[in-house]
Amino acid sequence: MDEECFRSQGLKEKVDEVLCPLGFESHLFLVDWYNQQVAEKFKLNHPPGTLACIVISQPAMFEKAFIPFVSQHLDRDSLRDPIDQCMLHYFGKVKENLRDVEVISLHDFQLTPQRRPKILVQTAGHVSGAVRFYRPSEFDALQEKKKFYPVCHHPRWGGWFALRGVFIFPHVTDPNLRRIEPPCLLSESESSSMIEMYNLHWQDWQWRDVGNPEEKYSPLQIRYFETPPSERNQIIEKILEHPET
Repeated sequence: MDEECFRSQGLKEKVDEVLCPLGFESHLFLVDWYNQQVAEKFKLNHPPGTLACIVISQPAMFEKAFIPFVSQHLDRDSLRDPIDQCMLHYFGKVKENLRDVEVISLHDFQLTPQRRPKILVQTAGHVSGAVRFYRPSEFDALQEKKKFYPVCHHPRWGGWFALRGVFIFPHVTDPNLRRIEPPCLLSESESSSMIEMYNLHWQDWQWRDVGNPEEKYSPLQIRYFETPPSERNQIIEKILEHPET
């Protein structure tokens, strides 16, 4: 293992040291892999070989990370969404664990002054090899449909996951990082059907079950995300009363 690769894996281990016990996973990629896939306005302004990693929340994140955060650290007066607060908190813990290295964090909910996403997490997830990004334009059966949004599929969790954000290490390069092709586990029919369900019937959650995922969200987590954001405080109150629920 060369020195660059050794350092890359060491940084990933530092990320995972904080996040894995909390129901997250991370996957490395290079900035140029990402920039090759996005429009000019979304490109990351870093040298091509710059190291980055995508952070994904697994189904267990809600119980392992969110509920403890709500019980101990939630700012009840903040206008920021509680899940966003939670992600900022734990990303901050990662930065503390990497205090000797410059790290830039980009979250899925952050926008530029032009109101564009700072990072396209679906693309980052795809180029890292963690998830496969399915675009409607790839399927003949969807060409005559109305405009559909693309969707990602995880090889273990199906649709029961979320792409939370990216860490960029601006002074770390690893041009020899091995690129991993995202798993292609679905048939064309399954992929096309998943995109349709995601766009037309997303409220019933069935698109997440495509591909027989190993684990799903808990009933409490489903109830939380099914509840309109303006009403989620009621669930948070119950969590605070009974954190073990």
